[in-house]
Amino acid sequence: MRYGASWENGFLAVNLNQKSWQRCQQLLETADRMQIRSQRLPGGSQIVDCGVHCSGSLQAGVALAEICLAGLGCVELNQADPALWSGDAVTVTTDEPLQACMASQYAGWKISVGDYFAMGSGPMRAAYAGESLFQEMGYQEQAASIVGVLESGQLPPEEVCARIAEDCRVETADVTLLVAPTASLAGTVQVVARSLETALHKMHSLGCDLKSIVRGTGNAPLPPGPLGHWIKQRR
Repeated sequence: MRYGASWENGFLAVNLNQKSWQRCQQLLETADRMQIRSQRLPGGSQIVDCGVHCSGSLQAGVALAEICLAGLGCVELNQADPALWSGDAVTVTTDEPLQACMASQYAGWKISVGDYFAMGSGPMRAAYAGESLFQEMGYQEQAASIVGVLESGQLPPEEVCARIAEDCRVETADVTLLVAPTASLAGTVQVVARSLETALHKMHSLGCDLKSIVRGTGNAPLPPGPLGHWIKQRR
């Protein structure tokens, strides 16, 4: 137990979107070095391109993954175990696995507006709480502003941001969305950084009580190049 911490329904009382926004700000401060771009749509929503029309980078992927974890986890690129893989690996660690992984990182929100489709993750899911998972966890966040990550090869248009804002009960100007296709450098890292989340999701499907898990670490190999290119080469 952390002394002085506040708990409700097994969750540490922390604003996931606010924590994620702090990590997002750190990324935006190094946008040029990370090779990403940010823009404001007419309605005020902020769109951060991490690999759609710009190259992005592996370190942008690290930041993207930590934003997905609502700033409650640490993501690192390191050397993989040479007995298993000769390249790099992605390690993720968190002391708040239920909030960081299941309430935030898990890509459980299917966003479909008109011709636009993306899998949504990040702490905006906790504000939306439209997935059955949140009813099971008994958790929903009241957020003044939201941060989300979209797995897509297209930047979201105005109507997508408006729908997300409505579902999360915020103004469109209070929406920040980071976008990266899986077949990009940043997108690859954030997908591989889901090793712990994938394990927790499997445990959840087997009926395990995830609220009893107080810490988690995951490690997975990083493909040599963007994930989409690597998959095509394996086929």
